[in-house]
Amino acid sequence: MKKIILLFSLITLVGCSQFSSRKDQSQNIVFQNSIPQGKYGFTIVSLNYPQNYNEKILFFKQLNSNLEDLNDIQINGLNILVSNEMNQDFVSILNTGWFDKEIIGMKVVEDLTREDIDYLNTLAITTPENAGNLQKLLNRQYYLLLQLTDSENMYNSEYLYTELDKSILMETVLLNRKSLIENLSRIKKNFIYFATDERPNVPLYSPTTDLNLNKFSSNPVIFEKSSTESGFKVFSNNLILYVGNGKKLNSTEDYELTAKIVTPISLDELKDISRNSMGVSKILKWKRKEWQKNITDETLEKKFSTWEGN
Repeated sequence: MKKIILLFSLITLVGCSQFSSRKDQSQNIVFQNSIPQGKYGFTIVSLNYPQNYNEKILFFKQLNSNLEDLNDIQINGLNILVSNEMNQDFVSILNTGWFDKEIIGMKVVEDLTREDIDYLNTLAITTPENAGNLQKLLNRQYYLLLQLTDSENMYNSEYLYTELDKSILMETVLLNRKSLIENLSRIKKNFIYFATDERPNVPLYSPTTDLNLNKFSSNPVIFEKSSTESGFKVFSNNLILYVGNGKKLNSTEDYELTAKIVTPISLDELKDISRNSMGVSKILKWKRKEWQKNITDETLEKKFSTWEGN
């Protein structure tokens, strides 16, 4: 009877040990860039991106000024939540140096569309009285480009501006925008996109908990808003980080990853926000840690006999 009890106890202990090990290891992860074990927080910055063109100009000037004040460590920890419209403008600036309505100023006046003309006519400026319609539009284009450098006061309502004048001004604008392009290039690796469209191989943010993971199987990291959970879980193709103040913390023996989202009152807060945050680009390349059984040459019978003998 003693042997039976001891054998049953040994099997139970071994079985529980293996089950516990499998459970603990099931969501353990390995990062390609060998992030040391520990606790890491991810702060997502949700910027108030304006809709109005003139307000966008001010936004980019302020954003660039604040990015200039960040060192490389702070830049690397800055996670920006990018809306579809913001992404369109960012991509346009990075690829061409231009965005939104200012593209109207680049066009040859004869190529302006009806929509372009309607927008130019909304600019509250005076044009030469004796000028033709094309000349008046060209003057309005020039004024539009002056807005980009805070040089509206240089506009002369009696002057007949030319395409050459406009080209020279465009070169000046692009030179002034070089700093913005460089700074956007520095932070784009930590852009996080809304999970509204299929955008492969980038980190996503979902404001809901009913996200279809099969649809986003190519997105390695997904931030999901949650009121009940915090920490992270590992699924087949996705590493899910819960955003919010959930009470249930999911972590492993090796890592504790937490996430929160903030909407700064002003862009001046970027420095403080990024100081204690890790950039999402650090964890984009991960894989599950392989679970392995403990291999031993000692048989169960031998363990039992040794235990009984003691």
